[in-house]
Order: sequence, then structure tokens, then C-alpha cells
Amino acid sequence: MKRMIYAAALLLVAICSGCDKNDSANLNESPGTPTHPEERQITFTTTIASTRAPQLEEDGSGSFNTGDTFTLHARDDAQGAATLDYTVGGSALYWRDLTFAAEGGKVHFAACYPKQRLSEGGFDFTATQDAAGDLLWASAAGVGVGTEQPVALTFRHALHRLAVKYTVEDTSVDASKIETRCTTIATARVELSEGRIRLGDTEKTFTATNQEVSFLVLPQPTENVTLEIHAGGMTRTWKLSQTDFPYPELEGGKQVTVNLTVQEEKITLSGLTIEGWGDQGSIDDEIIL
Repeated sequence: MKRMIYAAALLLVAICSGCDKNDSANLNESPGTPTHPEERQITFTTTIASTRAPQLEEDGSGSFNTGDTFTLHARDDAQGAATLDYTVGGSALYWRDLTFAAEGGKVHFAACYPKQRLSEGGFDFTATQDAAGDLLWASAAGVGVGTEQPVALTFRHALHRLAVKYTVEDTSVDASKIETRCTTIATARVELSEGRIRLGDTEKTFTATNQEVSFLVLPQPTENVTLEIHAGGMTRTWKLSQTDFPYPELEGGKQVTVNLTVQEEKITLSGLTIEGWGDQGSIDDEIIL
């Protein structure tokens, strides 16, 4: 009987000792244990400021939807770099995936939508008037390697929006049939990693018909931009540089609105205003055929 009691006591001590070891192991694996920097996930908050995007408000601002994919370029000051397609709500990017990134260093992020194929941090781009003709870009510089804070990417228009609106006072002119032709330089090299656009030399003419039209234009000198208006039997052509527009260039991410009044046997340029995407200046002018 004494031997049975002694054996039971030893068993109880062994069980208690095992519990202490398990408790100690659980404490060592507590949720508060720091994650090694390279195992931390990189997260992004993506907002859109005055831009074309999968989901837009009336003023041009909007947001991405789950499943939308943009090109993400990451680099450091030591010339290490990586490019990937990042899908909102679908991609998981960890610091270990950026093999060039060293703990304690800084990484610079740049992104663009629609996605592009990059070469040395940039790509060739041609402006068009369809969904692929607009270009959004964003950047976030100096992000500390290993940070768990979300990286904020605010996408903006890289191009300029040139809008033309008509007031028709000539009853013989059908406002819906007014034709506007816009001739501009339409090719460029986009240095995404630098946030810079190098204008090419290829011109294109875009045509739109209605009382209110708009064109996506690469940032460029107003000397390069020509408008040709056909209203009824009237035609008028001039360069933006021939108006009193106070700036020599059309800027990316902004909009100029050309207001034209069509009267009997004349078209009056009643004003140029800038709205929506940033204040670049304003002008009132008059051009008569």
C-alpha cells in the first residue's frame, strides 16, 4: 500500500513538472513576440486624387476595387530594384521578397495604372482617348525597411485634361454635331522611378463631336497644342499659345477648359478656365472668325 502511495506521489510531481514546462513554452511563443523584419508583410493604402480609375466620382477622384492591378516598382539608393504587378486585395508582399532591401535602409516605391512593362524603371507611352490612354501614378519615398506601417500611395493624373465647351447662339448650328480636332505630341518616355515624363516627337490628331468634349494630353508646351473647330459651315484653327493663356505649358494632373461661343458667322472664345484638378490660372479672351 505504501509503495502505491509513493508511486502516485511521483506521478503527480511528474505531471506538475510537465505542466510547468508547457506553460513556459507557451509564454515563449506569446503573441507579443516581435516578428523578424524580413518576415513582415508590406501593406499599402491606395487612394486616388483627381484621377481616372476603376471607380470614379464626378470630380475625377475615386478608388480602386478589389482585383484591380497596378505596376509597383521598388528601389533603394544602392540601385537595387524590383518590379511586380500588385493586385488590390489579392497580393501579399513581404520585405523578404525585396531581396535587395537591407535592414535599416530605405526603399522608394513608385506605381502606375494601368499596369505597364518596365525597362530600367520606365516605359514608352502613347496617349489615346480610350480607357488605356489615361495614366495614373503614385510614389512613396524613404520607406524604412521592415516597417509594419501601411505605405500610402496617392494616385494622380500623369496627363492633362483639355476640355472644350460650346455655347451655341446660331440657330443654324447643331451643337451635338460640332467637331473638335486636337493635335498634340502624343508619345513620351515615362520615367516612373523618377516621376518624370520625357516628351517624344510624334504628333497625333484626336477628333471628338459634341457640345462638350475633352482630350487626354501629355504635359507639353501650349505651342504644341492646336485646336480646329468645325461648326456648321465655319472652321477655326489656332494654337493655345496664340491665346492669352498665362502659362507656357499644360501641366499633368490639371485641367484647362476652353469655353467657346458660336454665333452667326463667328466663334467667340469666351474664356479659358481651370477647374477640378488644380489651379493653373485663368484667362478671358475672344476670337472671331
